[in-house]
Amino acid sequence: MERKMHVTIVDDMIDNLKTYNEMLSETFNLELIQNPLNLLDFLSKNETDLVLLDLHMPEINGFDLYLKFKDTYTELPVIFLSGDPSEESVIQGLNLGADDFIVKPVPLRELIARIQNKISFKPTSSTGVEETLTIDGFKLYCDMQMAEINQTKIQLTPIEFKIIYLLAKNPNKVFSRDYITNLLWPNVHVQNQNIDTHLSNLRKKLMPFSRYIKTIKSRGYILRIG
Repeated sequence: MERKMHVTIVDDMIDNLKTYNEMLSETFNLELIQNPLNLLDFLSKNETDLVLLDLHMPEINGFDLYLKFKDTYTELPVIFLSGDPSEESVIQGLNLGADDFIVKPVPLRELIARIQNKISFKPTSSTGVEETLTIDGFKLYCDMQMAEINQTKIQLTPIEFKIIYLLAKNPNKVFSRDYITNLLWPNVHVQNQNIDTHLSNLRKKLMPFSRYIKTIKSRGYILRIG
């Protein structure tokens, strides 16, 4: 029998947690956390496939809580789920490195699909062995979502990994901003400048290999090799 994916949900409203339990317990194994400060202790002792994180909470807001664990659990997908529809909040959450930002209310089937999409994004080869991409001294370890340049390991955020994986998997192919945006944040309206922020951070991390990442005016981005 296929293992159920495990989702940890953090929300200070007990009624919200009860609703999530009713909606999602048939599809996922759930850990429901009302006190957001308990999340860090839970993560230190347990494994989970994804964290669904509320934004506005009295003890600590979701952004600050995310910053407390994101660098320790770099491969753990995180989705903000909030009733705050402001563009500022959406952009801030995505810029921090979260995998998605969902504004409530959201249809149940869409919520399940977006959770499954974020958990399932772990590229492997057809043999089931971890896929490693190698280009001119650069290595990308897909299971660990980590790069290596000149024998130096570089940890990537989930969004940075998805961008470089797309480009490295398809060298010399141009991808538009809209294509990359839809790949990273399906069904979410995101300003194009948000892509520039992540690419800027990625280029800094991957120097000197990042000289191959080119911006093609009015067309998009390409990893130009040869």
